[in-house]
Amino acid sequence: MQHRFAIEQFTSITQALGQACDPIVHSRAAGFLRRAAQSLADAGRGDAPESAGESIDDEIRALSDLLTRKRRWLSVDEVEQVLRDDALKGGKEHRVALLPDRNLVLKVADARKLATESLFDYLSDQLLSNHFFDDEIQLLGGMMEGGRLQVVLTQPYIDGIHPEWAALKTGLTRQNLRDPAPRALGGNFILDHDLLGEVDVFDLHPNNVIQDATGWLHPIDAHFYFDNRPARLAALKTLGLLSPSLEERAQRGRPGDLRRILDMVPDVPPMPGDEK
Repeated sequence: MQHRFAIEQFTSITQALGQACDPIVHSRAAGFLRRAAQSLADAGRGDAPESAGESIDDEIRALSDLLTRKRRWLSVDEVEQVLRDDALKGGKEHRVALLPDRNLVLKVADARKLATESLFDYLSDQLLSNHFFDDEIQLLGGMMEGGRLQVVLTQPYIDGIHPEWAALKTGLTRQNLRDPAPRALGGNFILDHDLLGEVDVFDLHPNNVIQDATGWLHPIDAHFYFDNRPARLAALKTLGLLSPSLEERAQRGRPGDLRRILDMVPDVPPMPGDEK
């Protein structure tokens, strides 16, 4: 896929880490992650298997434009060097490495090989994990490798073990996750929430959960199921995890908020002859 803007320089991992949790823009570590999820909210039709193939190009284009505007393209050479030097065991979805000087895990995912139905579902699942499991997943940026968009995240490193099924089920139940099929080993659980009701959480098998020295369980690759895209959007808005749209902010008549939305215009000047 060709970029619509010239990429004049790459951002280093260190620079991206500082920008990802800029407290001036958003609280905690989800600032740029939230911005990216918002940029995809109207680009695809997540939670709809029959439309996933039709919308992924639009989603990749929308996220690529945001990465260009915000100068969040990472160097393939730098990221690949980290993946080689400090590799950790990953799964089907992520290539994983340790950032030892920061106690963080670097996670790289191919935008076309995600476990979710859409890129929006994937990014919003990270927001939901931050919210429900007190995680601090950050979206550093992206890189193009072999013509394919790679999404680059960080997540706090948890020192611990992967629990056996029995300990996993007991521990997650103690942490208010209900097992709807106690005899099964599917990794699907239900979280009962005051505002949302039942929230379906899946993929919580032993390889996706870490037990720390205190016995507390940390889901590290959780996914969330909603019946359809409107249900997912409604849940994210109810929890305050999506930034209000331009139209919503304009309707509220808040110039300051509108000003922050307007910073989404391209930061990188267009090449001569490019249309605005």
